Amino acid sequence: MTQAAGAASAAAPTGTPAGAAPAAPLGPAPTPSPAAPVAQPGAGAGGPGGPGVAPMSTNQQQNAAAAAPIPVTAARAERDAMAAAARAGLVRKSAGDADVQFAERIAAALHAPPSIPAMAWNFVWAVGVTTDGEIIAANSYGVSFIPDGMCLPSQVIFVSADERIPAGQRGRWVREPFVALQAWCTFHEKTLKVIIGTEQEVQPFAGSLQTRVIPPEDIPTDGLMKGRTRLEVIAPEAAAKLAEWPDAQLHEALPPQPVQLVPPDPAAIGKAWMESIRPLMQTTGETYRTAHLEKLAAYGRLQESAALYRAYTAPYAADLRAAITDWVWWQQFSTIQGDAQLVELGA
Repeated sequence: MTQAAGAASAAAPTGTPAGAAPAAPLGPAPTPSPAAPVAQPGAGAGGPGGPGVAPMSTNQQQNAAAAAPIPVTAARAERDAMAAAARAGLVRKSAGDADVQFAERIAAALHAPPSIPAMAWNFVWAVGVTTDGEIIAANSYGVSFIPDGMCLPSQVIFVSADERIPAGQRGRWVREPFVALQAWCTFHEKTLKVIIGTEQEVQPFAGSLQTRVIPPEDIPTDGLMKGRTRLEVIAPEAAAKLAEWPDAQLHEALPPQPVQLVPPDPAAIGKAWMESIRPLMQTTGETYRTAHLEKLAAYGRLQESAALYRAYTAPYAADLRAAITDWVWWQQFSTIQGDAQLVELGA
């Protein structure tokens, strides 16, 4: 968990042109190519883990661990090696431990930048493992919020991005990521085997759930993991469609450029981010959820406009692709925050 610190501009890319950004008009791409991520056989976009997420068996997760290494500290690596040696000869009885050990590494990495926003207040990642061996995760901000620059391993189910659960129900999980893990399991009729977090984070649940504590020495300085980008996590179809567009035709994904471009306002974006955090500090009542979602949606719209400005002014194809990716992400994210406030969607 981090306390608010640093300059407001660190919370977001700078700037926003006047007015809301147009919706992303990503139509069919001119030249198809392979899209990612690829669902496991028998699962697909409609799987219980949400869009593009397929449940994985213990063996699948062990194989995935080798393919997508998680940053670990020397202390954690030494302890894992000792545990592996102690289990020698008992692998058949202890196969489930591999899921939990891998989840512990992921949880530790999620407690380090870039998985923690530069400016945050009580931002928490919760990680759990079901009795089926599925690794699930949630955080305390918004619905489907993912900090810029981080990736989520493909075998991790981000529960607030699960569109099988009404957006309004997912909106109830604001500020309560460990409750989100339990609610997701209840919805899908699964059993939560263990939850993982720092001692302070899991202590309130120690009497009702099995817990694993992440010691401070296990948290790496750099927690960057290999895996899906945030757009691939919450909108895999949009991410795949964008990936199909060749660099030379990326401009076709953009709406018409206005006659006069207004540069972004970094102060306005930084202020909007801080305003989105303020409701989470509320200690009484239930209005903090809706207020947080409203402010976060407003912040998202500013970021959407800023990304569109960067797209219009991008000097190179790589910059243009990155800006369009951010633009689509923020458009998707802002829409989700709005949906989560609607009574007819379960709020």
